[in-house]
Amino acid sequence: MYKLLPILLFAVGFAVTADDIYDNSYALIIGIDKYENVQPLNYAVKDAETIQDILVNTFDFPKDNVKLLKNKEATLLNIKNSLAEISSSTRENDRVLIYFAGHGATDDLPEGGEMGYLLPIDGKKDNLFATSIPMNDIKSISSMSNSKHMLFLIDACYGGLLTIGSRGINPTTPNYIDKITKDKGRQIITAGGRGEQVIEKSEWGHSAFTLNLKRGLKEGNADMDADGYITANELGLFLNKKVTIDSDNQQTPQYGRMTSQEGEFVFVYSENTAVIQDKSADAKMDLVLSEIDTLKSQKSSDDGTILERTFSEYDRWRKKYKDDTIRPNKPETFGIHYTVCQHANGAGFSSSIGANWIITFTYFPTWKNDLLKRDISPQEFLPITTTDVTIGLGYVYSFTDEIFLMPMGGLSYIKTSWQNIEKNTLEDIIKITPQGGVGISIRPLPGIVPPLIINLDLYTLYKPSSFNETDGIIKLDNWQFHFSPGIAFSLVIPKYLFSLK
Repeated sequence: MYKLLPILLFAVGFAVTADDIYDNSYALIIGIDKYENVQPLNYAVKDAETIQDILVNTFDFPKDNVKLLKNKEATLLNIKNSLAEISSSTRENDRVLIYFAGHGATDDLPEGGEMGYLLPIDGKKDNLFATSIPMNDIKSISSMSNSKHMLFLIDACYGGLLTIGSRGINPTTPNYIDKITKDKGRQIITAGGRGEQVIEKSEWGHSAFTLNLKRGLKEGNADMDADGYITANELGLFLNKKVTIDSDNQQTPQYGRMTSQEGEFVFVYSENTAVIQDKSADAKMDLVLSEIDTLKSQKSSDDGTILERTFSEYDRWRKKYKDDTIRPNKPETFGIHYTVCQHANGAGFSSSIGANWIITFTYFPTWKNDLLKRDISPQEFLPITTTDVTIGLGYVYSFTDEIFLMPMGGLSYIKTSWQNIEKNTLEDIIKITPQGGVGISIRPLPGIVPPLIINLDLYTLYKPSSFNETDGIIKLDNWQFHFSPGIAFSLVIPKYLFSLK
């Protein structure tokens, strides 16, 4: 059994990003403290703001796609309109998260069942059907949406949870992440059931449910298997245990699927997010061993199945590598380049530092000093060399995946040296000058990985046009901008290759 661990850890070690799974992400977040007809809550609005921050800054939800309704904004009409809007806005490869922090209520049905309701700010417990949102409406909204995955996080207690069970694909299934992200999924996690109260404490500044949402998502504690992403099922398991403990068994979160589809809503950390999980080595080992023990009650996987999973993960990583590198405006690449231009040849590297910005470093070991060689050489001052270190900042405009434009500017550290034969001395001039340029970049062979990029550039260089000599001291005069065409050859490499575990 222990011999399988390195293979399992290797198989799940490849990085997954949200872009691998979803085209876009949307969220509707509702928080209500100041109810008109029922007792107020203390931290529902703060809870909602916390979830908004986590989605935008930890999980790369676009800020414009996250709508927040607080207190007076959270009327019955506004909530229904917002639910309808987000349902109609999504496409088949998008994800949607609905978060509600407020009061819930339960009504008994004539046949003996229960119907749960979410109370807007103007809701009335004595007239739930007319003034509140029945959970049947939530299920209808989930059916109307084109989105691939929907997750409802309900920080309210009520009965009549509309689920058909919480079991999905087992995490030890080969190609698990590919399978759960391919199928549709409609999932829900609630803070508690009928007769339970939402527990809030001033020492937390949150409800027990959202406190543990924060711990589970932002701090990464719900990532049970430490694979870098959190499924809705993992989150449900985490909340069920932790909220029950923190509330002293006064509320127990419920979770499940609203349809029979086996897809899983997935939280994937943004690339600039570092998560330090509070898990000991023993705890991680126990978790892995428990996952392996689960196989005993199901169809066991032999070595061939595990290897199949490993190579499948490798193939997905290779495809991701190929896709990432054809989009040079993504903040995830390093580059190395060799430049040939009219004034000099040089080599260097580049790094993306934002969505479209790239910083470059280029070293030109020897300039072609036509002016100096003609006017100073060869009789008196031999030889003459010029070295140049240039740092530039460029902005990428992508036309297609194969063609893009990059204007750039920067500074050059230029050192010009020559030998004074008459005095048998070495002399030099050091100058820091501005430098600019613009280039068209082309990827001529799209199928090659790592990709070859050819840049056709036009540089502007700040160079002297003449010199004078006073008492044996050479001074370069009439510094002017000169144009210099060039061509560069680059290889682009994804940054995540340097951080694979």
